[in-house]
This record gives sequence, structure tokens and C-alpha cells, in this order.
Amino acid sequence: MSVFPRIGALRHRVTMEAPIDAPDGAGGFSRSFMPVADVWACVAPSGAREDFVEQRAEQATSHVVTIRWRDDVAKDMRFVHRGRRLRIQSAADPDERRRFLICQCEEIS
Repeated sequence: MSVFPRIGALRHRVTMEAPIDAPDGAGGFSRSFMPVADVWACVAPSGAREDFVEQRAEQATSHVVTIRWRDDVAKDMRFVHRGRRLRIQSAADPDERRRFLICQCEEIS
């Protein structure tokens, strides 16, 4: 069995977004996102965990998003899929043949 999906498994339309940081005038910045491209993807959940952040429970769900290979995908970009935002934590081309890109993503709710 291959780790790569068949092309027909890329059946979800997702929007890739890139971060844009603008100075806020107080020495920091505000982050917004700009759409880069709409791509076909295979989106599969891979796990969940719960952390305590600032004295409250926060649930993080992990997903694996597989797309056709692109050279413009970077960490901290995100996918928007059915209203959910999936932040890219890593992107890898497992066989280095530039066919697919497997992205480990995290959705925080």
C-alpha cells in the first residue's frame, strides 16, 4: 500500500492562505491572511489533544492535508476547508519526486 493517494482522493476544494504582517504602530504587528490559490486536496483527521492555555482548556485537532506538489507552500500558511482554518506546521515531499505534498496541519478550537 502506498502512502500517496490516488488522484481521485483529492476531492476537497481548499483555499491556501499566506500570512501578512502589518506594523500596528506600537512596535508589534497585526497578522492577516491573503488567499493564494484554490487547490484540490485530501483532508484526513489524524488526532486530537487538549492543552491548558491561559487557565482554560483548548482543543487542538491534527489533520493531514495532501495536495499536488507546489513550491510555494511554507510553514504558518493555512488552508481553509469548509470554514475551518488548518495551520500548516510542516510540509514534506516524501519521495522527492514533486508529485504530492503532505502537510501536517493543526486546527485549534
